[in-house]
Amino acid sequence: MVEKIQSSVIGAAGEHLVLSELLKRNFVAGLAPFNTKDYDIVVLNKDGTNSFPVQVKTTSNNKRGWVMQEKHETPIKDLYYCFVYMTPELENTEIYIVDSKTVASVIKTAHKIWLKVPGRNGQKHNPTTMRFFSRNVTANYFKNFDDYKEYLDEKEINFLNNYQEGWLDKFKDNWDSIQIK
Repeated sequence: MVEKIQSSVIGAAGEHLVLSELLKRNFVAGLAPFNTKDYDIVVLNKDGTNSFPVQVKTTSNNKRGWVMQEKHETPIKDLYYCFVYMTPELENTEIYIVDSKTVASVIKTAHKIWLKVPGRNGQKHNPTTMRFFSRNVTANYFKNFDDYKEYLDEKEINFLNNYQEGWLDKFKDNWDSIQIK
């Protein structure tokens, strides 16, 4: 059995993994100073005239997705997220590269839906600043989705249908999406 690794160590491992991938792809990149607000890595173009930030979110114990915060509902210009999943044995990793606008839209809409539908025993969900960026939004919020359709409008049902298992696959190892403007 593998000893549980501290979350701060997992986070640092994810940041270094992403940094390594960026450097292998010929980007000029470095870790941002510790506790820099909103991002972990800074990437520059070759002549140093343009840059963009990267925020890394890493998990090894939750294959369903990544914990986020309410602040992530607001897109940040030119920000990319790298969502890293490491198996608990640390043998395999997955990296998903997603733009800030997509992340903000997904977590904002998913949270709005979560607030609309009843929780356990029919109780109303209480507002929280925590958000969740999920591989399968529907599965994370509903045991039986059909029971909750009555609480949602057509747009929300379509959203859930579009963000089921597999929706995130197009972002896996999506390094080509990173553009320095």
